[in-house]
Amino acid sequence: MGNVGIALSTSDPAGANMLNIFRELGFSETEDESVLSMGDKYLLVVEPLIVPEERYKVPEEPDPYPTDFDGFAEAHGLDYIVIASRHWARSGQPSFTVHPTGNFGKAMYGGRNRELQPTLANPMRDIYLELVENPPKGFNVSMEATHHSPTQFETPMFFAELGSGKRQWIDEGPAHYLVEAILEGISAKGEAPVAIGFGGGHYCPTFSVLEEETAFGHMAAKYALDLITPELISQMRDKTLDGVDYAVLDRGLKGHQRKKVEVALKKLEIEVK
Repeated sequence: MGNVGIALSTSDPAGANMLNIFRELGFSETEDESVLSMGDKYLLVVEPLIVPEERYKVPEEPDPYPTDFDGFAEAHGLDYIVIASRHWARSGQPSFTVHPTGNFGKAMYGGRNRELQPTLANPMRDIYLELVENPPKGFNVSMEATHHSPTQFETPMFFAELGSGKRQWIDEGPAHYLVEAILEGISAKGEAPVAIGFGGGHYCPTFSVLEEETAFGHMAAKYALDLITPELISQMRDKTLDGVDYAVLDRGLKGHQRKKVEVALKKLEIEVK
């Protein structure tokens, strides 16, 4: 295994909060003022938001938006990148979430239409398992289904988030817990069987429980199933880069949705569990 990247935005209150913590834990500047390092871990600090706030609009600059993650990965020999970010939810529930990125339909918050971003299931699982170990009182921990940008980079990446509102974003205690979980997870290097998931709610209650024994890559929640095509299911497999051993279908799939998914999986020779 090579080096690992972490990225955050200083325009994101949670990102700015976590930047201070990464510094406190030993990350220091390199020759590139936007990059800090500690051992085999490299932290990229960008100013623009990594996921645009405005629906359906992606700023033209910088190009590629929000930065050249592939260039960052190539320069530092990175295996993958963890995006340390805020999470927003209308409920305001204090939470930690981990998820891959991509758009099953039209790109609402950056990226390209009907395109998924390469990701790695086991590193996601490693960080998720650290987060569920002993979260601060009142915080939920869950996986999230694949959603939003980025989508266009070759370097595998995924998000590890602090939510779900400003009160949590600027709170040093939960931010410190997330940073520690990211760093411990990166070092864990677990190896569980890998699955892609279909159905269930956005916060993946079934898949989150199964993370104990299974590493999930891309996941399509039930609201995305009518958008699913064989090509997108192929992307779910091909862009879960540590290899897919099987698929998990949650309860609640409608008959036509289940048939469509099962036919596509059979053509791809992916077992259903």
